[in-house]
Amino acid sequence: MSQLNVRVVVCGDDSVGKSSLIATLINETFVPSIQDVLPPITISGDDYDNSFQEHPIDNGKIRTIKKSRRNSSRKDRYAVSKYIPNKTVIIDTVSSDMTLLQKELKRADVIWLVYSDHYTYERISLHWMPMFRSMGVNLPIVLCANKSDLIGKSTLKTQNSDEFVPLIKEFKEIEACIRCSAKTNSNVVEAFYLCQRAVTHPISPIFDSKEGNLKPAAISALKRVFFLCDTDQDGYLNFNELSDLHKKCFGIEATEDEYTSIKVAIAQKLYDNEDSGISEDGFILLNKIYAETGRHETTWGILRAFHYTNSLSLSDKFLFPKLDVNPNSSVELSPSGYRFFVDLFIKFDKDNDGGLNEQELSTLFRPTPGIPKLWQESHFPSSIVCNEEGYVSLQGWLAQWNLTTFLDYKSTLVYLAYLGFNEDTSIKALKITKPRKRRQRQGKFYRQNVTDRNVFNCFVLGAPKSGKSSLLESFLRGSYSELYSPTIQPRLCIKDIELRGGKQCYLILEELGELEPAILENKQRLDQCDVVCYCYDSSDPESFQYLIDLREKYAGSLDEIPCVFVALKADSDKQQQRADVQPENYTRDLYLGSPVHISSAWSSSVHELFIQLVDAAKVPSSATPGLEKEPETPDYENLKHVVMAGGAITVMTLACVWIWRSSIQSSHS
Repeated sequence: MSQLNVRVVVCGDDSVGKSSLIATLINETFVPSIQDVLPPITISGDDYDNSFQEHPIDNGKIRTIKKSRRNSSRKDRYAVSKYIPNKTVIIDTVSSDMTLLQKELKRADVIWLVYSDHYTYERISLHWMPMFRSMGVNLPIVLCANKSDLIGKSTLKTQNSDEFVPLIKEFKEIEACIRCSAKTNSNVVEAFYLCQRAVTHPISPIFDSKEGNLKPAAISALKRVFFLCDTDQDGYLNFNELSDLHKKCFGIEATEDEYTSIKVAIAQKLYDNEDSGISEDGFILLNKIYAETGRHETTWGILRAFHYTNSLSLSDKFLFPKLDVNPNSSVELSPSGYRFFVDLFIKFDKDNDGGLNEQELSTLFRPTPGIPKLWQESHFPSSIVCNEEGYVSLQGWLAQWNLTTFLDYKSTLVYLAYLGFNEDTSIKALKITKPRKRRQRQGKFYRQNVTDRNVFNCFVLGAPKSGKSSLLESFLRGSYSELYSPTIQPRLCIKDIELRGGKQCYLILEELGELEPAILENKQRLDQCDVVCYCYDSSDPESFQYLIDLREKYAGSLDEIPCVFVALKADSDKQQQRADVQPENYTRDLYLGSPVHISSAWSSSVHELFIQLVDAAKVPSSATPGLEKEPETPDYENLKHVVMAGGAITVMTLACVWIWRSSIQSSHS
């Protein structure tokens, strides 16, 4: 049951029967003598019947309200029952007390506007509607023609078709019109129900009464629903797909007869091929028929099941579920998340070539606002591995979602929602790693070992022309270009790599470009960095000094981040560095290993570097600059064996000496 509260303000001229309508609603019978203004009346949602049994249900004063709900279809009743207001408050008003009337209208959710004769009917367009607009009141209005018992049946029939039409055409705020009588208790409950429905299931957001068509926002939302329900992506809803939709939205599966009748009705109007199933146009037409015939609860049942609000936008709670993440933790895809994105890739790889081309990607992202902004900023798909034709491979597809989740998990949550992640909440597609902790040794802080993470972020730092971009190209594609192109904007790339022992993880390489100073001064961005790759050109004597100056400038920021020094272009002639300290001495003074000499032309050495970077990220104490290695603990077990072996040798030696001496003595005797 929804926790929505509905406040109904009853307006109209004096003597039109406002108070009588309220009294008849509550008492189920006409009350001849009542006070001029009734106090606020509250009806609890607990009074409503949520069962769908077809036999009469009697439970006190709300019996007639329940009966009115049973007049609609089973589907409509299910849709309504899920959004019964928790509490409905009915406010009676006096037209002469404008101060109180304005106060109540500001708190209202819906207006129950009543008239009873020709004069008060004219006042609707001349007084009441202009007044509401002048007050800035933009609420749904249910127009009620009371005292229908005073009009003959023939006249009533004519008025029903003529009276309301001009008002509906002129004032879009009018949600519904109904003729009733408080005296005979005719349509009173129905009028009240229309007031509730105007709030819980409004017609105005989805249907344009003047044009006689669904509104563009409603069509867009329904197209997304169709797209997500068309699981085989053949452009039609087959029986199983419609039945699944029916179950999700209305709690019951569709029958073959219902499916057939819908197909026949649509085919007659659209000339669709019945045998193919229900097309997208047919699905839109079906919901248009629902709206035209006053069954828009069914359309809302569909939209609400897919988390649409009254404004036909997806609810914030659905798009942005709450996820508590420790500032020192990272977020990664869970097994459910991996499975969802793998299934999505397979579903939209229509030609089964192992890659998503532009058309397939465009189709995949149809139910979303488009390719994520973060992907555009990272120059997707140049940030991932693609196949020979340049299409997004499954390997690259999963890597890109790992990159998105690591850098901005909220974006992943939004797209999981848009793309139809089919579990209770998109949070299940993610997992939070343990918070990163700091330790201290000999006055030096360093990061604790990492055991539960699969995605690691590496900043690639170095002088211009040192070979950073070529390193990124070699990482992704195993090749590089000899042409030099300076990196202006930060560049990201991500790829899965196989570690020793066969375990796989994802490594993000990030070249900072001209934003390097800003990023290195940003604590939040540095906290995201797991390891730094310091690069210099071993064939350029001026290259290493850049790293010395950089580390001196950002000493407080970079000293706690594990790192690996890399001498690039090792296939060229090595040059003595014109630096304050030579690379080998510099790294030795930081208690780090000597620079790794690699070349982008040597694929095996490049792969070993990436493994070494991940090792440093997983065991920070082994690669934190300035952190002296702990002295190796003596292996007492091995020492014991050595001592025992030494003792045995001594005994044997003494025995040999004793035997030798005994033999000498025997010979002398």
